[in-house]
Amino acid sequence: MRPAVLVTGGAIRVGRGIALHMAGLGYDVALHYNSSASEAESTASVIKKAGADCTLFQADLNDPLSYEKLIVSAKQAFPGLSALVNSAAVFDRGTFMESDAALYQKEFRINFEAPVFLTQAFARHIQKGSVVNIIDTTVTRQMISYFFYSLSKKALLEFTRMAAVELAPHIRVNGICPGYLLPAEGWGDDYRKKLEPTLPLRKIASVEDVAGIAAMLIQTASLTGQVIFVDGGESLI
Repeated sequence: MRPAVLVTGGAIRVGRGIALHMAGLGYDVALHYNSSASEAESTASVIKKAGADCTLFQADLNDPLSYEKLIVSAKQAFPGLSALVNSAAVFDRGTFMESDAALYQKEFRINFEAPVFLTQAFARHIQKGSVVNIIDTTVTRQMISYFFYSLSKKALLEFTRMAAVELAPHIRVNGICPGYLLPAEGWGDDYRKKLEPTLPLRKIASVEDVAGIAAMLIQTASLTGQVIFVDGGESLI
């Protein structure tokens, strides 16, 4: 039975990179998307050309009823499902005083609640395997311009460690804190040019770097509760 991985937000950006990397390692891919249907089809085509199987799963993670349904559907499609990568995320600007309950709910529903209850459903139905949460290097500081985004990722960091303790020994839970990888909508490339020279390594991390670490966490049976910063040293300054 071939191993399989479920990647949320797997049609674009970091999720896509992880899905492609895992396919290259011999994993079939249950690829989740919400609104990026054409990108999901394109990613699935690349995965299949690499010799792996890929099935697409559309789900709006704003709907709490989607969490268990997604895990069950992925398990039915891929009996060898043994890994979950929680990569889907939203990223909206707003200080605490600029934000409202709707923004709070949006950030926490996708960035925190969905990974939490997908992990719970994964542990219940898969019973043995690995979860990788994509967090953010900014959890080491107070990024008030994206207040509720940052707070949701800080919560996800602590959830990763707590879940690793409760779900051991059968489910391993680890996290990755990427630094800047790709420009967010409306950012352009100026931020990259300004940030890179300030990093200890003078180098921006790549999506491929993050994908490689995700694979390592999935495949290393002795690792749980670990959170790895893939950020060129950004978290150190």
